Amino acid sequence: MDFEDILKDVGGFGLYQKLLMVGFLIPSFIVIPWFSMNSIFLHNSPDHWCYVPEVANSNLSLETQKYLIRPVEDKYCTRYDVDYEEILQSGNITVNQSWPTRECDSGWQYDKTNYEATSVTKWNMVCHDGHFSSLVMSLIFIGDVIGTPFYGFLSDKWGRKPTFLFMSLVLSLSDIGSTLSPDFTLFLVLRAVNGACMSTVYSVGYIILLELVNPSMRARMNGVATTSWTMGLCLLPLIAYLTRHWIRLSIVTSCTAAALLLYWKVLPESPSWLISQERYEEAASIMAKISKTNGRKAHEGNYLLEKIQRFGEIEKKKKAGEAKTTPLDFFKYPTLRKRFLLVTICWVGNSIPYFGLQMNVKNLTGNEFFNFFLISLIEVPAHFSTWLFMERIGRRWCSVGAFALSTFACFLPVVFPPEYAHVGVIASLLAKAGTSSAFMTLYQQGPEIFPTSLRGVGLGMACTIGTGSTLFVPYIVYLSRYSFCIPFLIFAVISFVSALCAMFLPETLNKKLPQTVEDAENFQNNRKFCSCTVEDSEDEGEVESPKSNTWTPRTLSAIDLYSLKDIADPNNPKKFAEPAERTANEAEVPPVIVN
Repeated sequence: MDFEDILKDVGGFGLYQKLLMVGFLIPSFIVIPWFSMNSIFLHNSPDHWCYVPEVANSNLSLETQKYLIRPVEDKYCTRYDVDYEEILQSGNITVNQSWPTRECDSGWQYDKTNYEATSVTKWNMVCHDGHFSSLVMSLIFIGDVIGTPFYGFLSDKWGRKPTFLFMSLVLSLSDIGSTLSPDFTLFLVLRAVNGACMSTVYSVGYIILLELVNPSMRARMNGVATTSWTMGLCLLPLIAYLTRHWIRLSIVTSCTAAALLLYWKVLPESPSWLISQERYEEAASIMAKISKTNGRKAHEGNYLLEKIQRFGEIEKKKKAGEAKTTPLDFFKYPTLRKRFLLVTICWVGNSIPYFGLQMNVKNLTGNEFFNFFLISLIEVPAHFSTWLFMERIGRRWCSVGAFALSTFACFLPVVFPPEYAHVGVIASLLAKAGTSSAFMTLYQQGPEIFPTSLRGVGLGMACTIGTGSTLFVPYIVYLSRYSFCIPFLIFAVISFVSALCAMFLPETLNKKLPQTVEDAENFQNNRKFCSCTVEDSEDEGEVESPKSNTWTPRTLSAIDLYSLKDIADPNNPKKFAEPAERTANEAEVPPVIVN
């Protein structure tokens, strides 16, 4: 007996799950990007120049003021050291570039074309203090890495529902609290707390629904979540454009986070978690409600309670005799160690350009709100095309091709002269398509390489390390102040290294997935380097099967994967009574989110 047997009795994807998907999953995943990616607009650094009271209070146009104040060499942090009052009285508004210069000593004046105010303008995080704006962004990623294990513990200790609601509340308060903070240190601390909550709100809310649907629908739920995420990401620049002030934007996003608390009456606790805590009556009550809503009869009498109790006792016995696996197991075996390191390098090499391209939108020519929309929208065709190519040319070359596209695109701004500013926009779109495609392929290929006992924790570790690497992204983007092409050059090199690593990963399409560590050690060891899936699959016992519906929301963690490995891994013998020799084309990957 397994939990899927109980789901079949009450309906694995009936009216109840559909209502929860439409009423909870889609709306929540549309708004989650609003407070997980709003930092790009909250901490934007507008164009700025030295504040000179005499010039600022004159009747000169803004362009004339900038012409009169800004030296050619360092137009952001220095000003001409002249008597501006005398120049204004003379009426001769002509700049001599040989004039002496000095650093800004009266503050800065900011361009308000796109923003009335941001955190950068409030705290003057420019010039010598410009690195603080990168620090703020890095603290969000640091908070995510540090907070994920802690909140994963809360999810297992308190339950999915209380953790989701509590984190939504903390997320809302830390968002608006950091914006209204009168102290800079408190502002930094609250931004880190805010970052620590984001992935938890995303992943725990997703897990609640994932644990209530049958295995065949989990990949589709992944697709719904990803599509909703992309929709929300495309709407975010419109909200930022309409608010134009970081406090107003923060109020909107923090209110949407607080609005998630309204689900406390309709959101169920995970029956799987309740069973693991031996709270059988509560689990039976939720399953009975699902049965009744879905028009089944399993809720009649004590049938559900008795079956849940039997299942709970079976699970206790299984866990008592279960061999424990640890992350150290990856480093005990040479082939497994090598492939884990390759997957991790690919994950790092994909996470940095993915988030870097999103942050670098402020440095592109044209309207940054529209550019952000385009860079978000490009994920849709990237997902669809990857889904098709993975089933035709395989995971390996699809991953290599995605990294190659990102490498080629990021090299374009390096080789084209600066006057071709539009090349940066085109390159960003192509590179974002490549990184989105690589994300999707890695989520599919990674778990198929690892053995069953290490599948969840393996991908989770790689994902968490990749997320941790993104703390360097704000500093990479900050280098654009020295040259527009520096971030692109770094992204290109990283993508190129990842493409090389992806070449040495084994193909998994239509292959028997490794069940044990020994299987993983011997998996595809004799393959030809340049082989294609169709050529070398005859000896693997492949079977023709439908295309896998694999999608990738970007925010799950090692904790989420590890806790879901029993119910979300179709190859886990503890949960599925299917034959062990499944192929990668039939497998569904436990969804994971990265920030």
